[in-house]
Amino acid sequence: MRHLAAAFLILLVLMPAAPAAADAPTDVQVLGMRNPYRWSFDRQTGDVYVGDVGGINEEVTYIPAASFRGANLGWNCLSGTAVQTPGCTPPANYVAPAYEYPSGPDVVIGGYVVHDPSLPTFAGRYLFGRFSSGNIISLGPRAAPPPLDTTLDVPNVSGFGEDGAGHLYATSLAGQVYRLGETAGVLTKTPLAGTFIQPVAVAAAPGVTDELFIAEKPGRVVRWTPSGTSEVLDIRTLVQDSGEQGLLSVAVAPDYAVTGRLFIFYDDNGGDLQVEELRGGVRTPVLTIQHDQAANHNGGQLLFGPDGALYLSTGDGGTQGDPEGDAQNPSSFLGKILRIDVSLPAGLAPGPGAPVPGDVVAPRIRARVPARQRVLRLRGVVVHVSCDEDCALRAGATLRIGRRKLPLRRVQAQLVANRHARLRMTLRPRAQRRLRIAVRSGRRPKVAVRLRATDAAGNRSALIRRTVRVRR
Repeated sequence: MRHLAAAFLILLVLMPAAPAAADAPTDVQVLGMRNPYRWSFDRQTGDVYVGDVGGINEEVTYIPAASFRGANLGWNCLSGTAVQTPGCTPPANYVAPAYEYPSGPDVVIGGYVVHDPSLPTFAGRYLFGRFSSGNIISLGPRAAPPPLDTTLDVPNVSGFGEDGAGHLYATSLAGQVYRLGETAGVLTKTPLAGTFIQPVAVAAAPGVTDELFIAEKPGRVVRWTPSGTSEVLDIRTLVQDSGEQGLLSVAVAPDYAVTGRLFIFYDDNGGDLQVEELRGGVRTPVLTIQHDQAANHNGGQLLFGPDGALYLSTGDGGTQGDPEGDAQNPSSFLGKILRIDVSLPAGLAPGPGAPVPGDVVAPRIRARVPARQRVLRLRGVVVHVSCDEDCALRAGATLRIGRRKLPLRRVQAQLVANRHARLRMTLRPRAQRRLRIAVRSGRRPKVAVRLRATDAAGNRSALIRRTVRVRR
């Protein structure tokens, strides 16, 4: 979102990128979006409502459930119904917005169809927000205009959420989470008790109304109940919290009552998009999407669909106007809504840290490390790894320029047996400067990579070593 980086500090604009490397089976559902920061399923019909931050127009698009897979919102040929790229041909399966308005600082923050029993006046209508003004706007069924100003403002509105019974909530970057209600037909807001730091998302388990999980942009997830709040996760050292980047969403698994699974979506310190499972305090990688060439247009919504699968929205990558065409490329995971199959949770097997009686066999690492990489462009080196059993993997790397050795940032990850992960060890600022000078002067730097895994019983794998040559 072009105007959001300055005004919003979190959510919505332009960049390119490469396809993702997924640990869990992932399919493209919807194409052709610029930055679908917030979107939702109608909890009764399964229909989809997308708020896409525009180049020319902000848009709210209604997609019937039967037309969801393969729908195309037209970017970068179109921005809403306006022509963004002169001379282009609208794509097949183009779905026009139900409502649009001119782009500016008041970017669209997609919301929900109202099925909240405490909001009878708005039943069946679609509520969404406009960031800069904080206005909460109501559209008719299927997001049909005309728009009605509810007269309720949520300053710096950053997201909406439902609890397990459909009660609606709104988050504000100013530090509040509000329960929406109505009095005499007028929409109202009541702040939840507690202190929140730039909250951006609210989620709850099915049927649950007295336990919410709230994502905070800097990198925390907190649990709220009527008796108070508690910290569930703090990964602020791992999250790139700048402009539109940060911890963008949290989702509660439908089987939460049994497994305790949560899922999070965030920008890591290298700028890449990360989806992880959180269960019993253990984070497990689910999906990584390369997104390190610009800081904006990250998308942002992570939620479960009617089919029990996990869904994620991503932006087009951030380069002005998406010249790389990622949004229309079905092989790219950028500018999409993705379906991620997490129906076989890692937690069904003993996780890292659980004792495994009699286990004396070390884990075996399978590693694919491209021998030549554009290390400056990637701001690090990439490895593709898996273990033949659940393991804790440690990855390190050292940049070698002549006799000089400069360490990269280390990576630690919990891997599920036989699930591939894409990991990246990033350059520290000093190493990046030295490497840039070396490449310009025609030298041939290398990066030495080291990988080692430990299983739940404490058995350590053999040390894996690889060498990467730096490409210009």
